[in-house]
Amino acid sequence: MQPMKLLVHLHVFYHDQVPWFLERLRSLDGYDWDLIVTFCEADAAMEKAVKALKPDARFLPVENVGYDVWPFLKMLSLVDLAPYDILFKLHTKNITSRTTVHLNGLHLRKSAWRDILVDALLDSPAQVDRVVSVFREQPDAGMVCSSLLYASMGFPEDGQMLTDELAALGMQTEERRFCIGNMFAIRPCLLSLLGKRDFRPEQFPSHSESGSGGTLAHVYERVLSLLAPSQGYRVVTCTSASDAACMRSVRLWRLCKPVLTFLFNMDWEGIPRRKVLTILGLKFNLHS
Repeated sequence: MQPMKLLVHLHVFYHDQVPWFLERLRSLDGYDWDLIVTFCEADAAMEKAVKALKPDARFLPVENVGYDVWPFLKMLSLVDLAPYDILFKLHTKNITSRTTVHLNGLHLRKSAWRDILVDALLDSPAQVDRVVSVFREQPDAGMVCSSLLYASMGFPEDGQMLTDELAALGMQTEERRFCIGNMFAIRPCLLSLLGKRDFRPEQFPSHSESGSGGTLAHVYERVLSLLAPSQGYRVVTCTSASDAACMRSVRLWRLCKPVLTFLFNMDWEGIPRRKVLTILGLKFNLHS
């Protein structure tokens, strides 16, 4: 059987997290893989640490805009993806906030959000084997991400902004779930659709201006997850062995959510996207 060639893109904004990511990347030992690291600020110590694990790693400076999305798009514009069977998209994430984030039935603090996303892909050599086997054995699998953080949309950028970008890319899909946090493994061939757009750094707000949502970067967090279903592929979700307890919480949330949605909910539905208010099962179209 032909071995699969892997590409890892790691965007480093928080340099102190590099050792943690390098430890996870050790799970790729035994595979044929390349590493591209993007960064906003040069750091000799970071490069030295990365090269200690991966001497042939490539380093690409990027503008400090668009969170992890612009670095990923810029990397795609400069790298030939043809040799690769799987691309892993990773990035450092703010883990210093004391705020608890409530997502998909989970209560996430500190590094939990980052850890769940990465460990679903790289928790151990066995986890990597499971991810790779999905792409090898399931031809219709286009993307793999965490089961815990693959959830329905329902944010400001899920309305007209998303509809416009999907139209510009020629993407059509009824799917409206995405990987919250934007770390996943994907078939590189699915990314060719992004070549229809001429992205520029000035389209993306700076890190300090981006806020919590409603920007092009947040829209493309959704677009990237929709690349697979819009091209006839499935999104396959998985968890690491350490996330069993979290999975129980998510399953409970998914059981309760239809009842809560029936009682009161505000969401975007249909194509084109329309804001819909649901009260006791009755739906009211809202015009924004």
